[in-house]
Amino acid sequence: MNKTRKRLGELLLEAGLIDHMQLNAALSHQRDWGGRVGAILVRKGFVTEKAMVAVIEKQMGMRCMPLEEFKKPANDLLSIVKEEVARKFGIFPLEYDGKTLVIATADPTDLKTLDDLGFQLNVRLKPVLALESDIYPAIDYFYNPLSSERMLEKKPEGQEENLVIFHNAGEMLQMYESEREDERTKVSGTRQEDTAEGSVLAGLIDILVEKGIFTRDELADRIRRKK
Repeated sequence: MNKTRKRLGELLLEAGLIDHMQLNAALSHQRDWGGRVGAILVRKGFVTEKAMVAVIEKQMGMRCMPLEEFKKPANDLLSIVKEEVARKFGIFPLEYDGKTLVIATADPTDLKTLDDLGFQLNVRLKPVLALESDIYPAIDYFYNPLSSERMLEKKPEGQEENLVIFHNAGEMLQMYESEREDERTKVSGTRQEDTAEGSVLAGLIDILVEKGIFTRDELADRIRRKK
């Protein structure tokens, strides 16, 4: 891998999408709570995910892998890259020829993470650019196909809930992303400045999600049921 490759924060600074104060805030959050810089910047509202990916595409000459191109990996590949590893590193395994592992990642500039993953799996890595908001739903779907294919459809009050059966990943992932977009719209309409307590909670959620304790979708579903 090219060790002189610029980091994501530098690329976003050069593109004028964030300023030094915003980058330092994200790096400080990362030092305290962990997580990936790109995801932190997006969650804090400093940059949109699509704008960030567009910069990576332009600066690194990479194409962002669209949602519909995620396919079920071979069973032996799923056994090589365990679910907890995929969640921890924020990657999705695509192909493996016995020497090189092709993975989807939202930040191909993060050489340390890629080196750590390659060392842990003892393989050479070839990163492919993808949206993080596509990667985690793909992990949910392909590592847990039975539970992911059967999702509850909300019915008007007084009617029973029915199971919706998705026949392919595209259907499920598109609905997942639609629901996430609805949630983001609601949040953006009422967004306030982060408080110290909110930062602590956000950091804790980052850690638990990365360790595979739960997914953000599961957390959102639990919060909705508590209302």
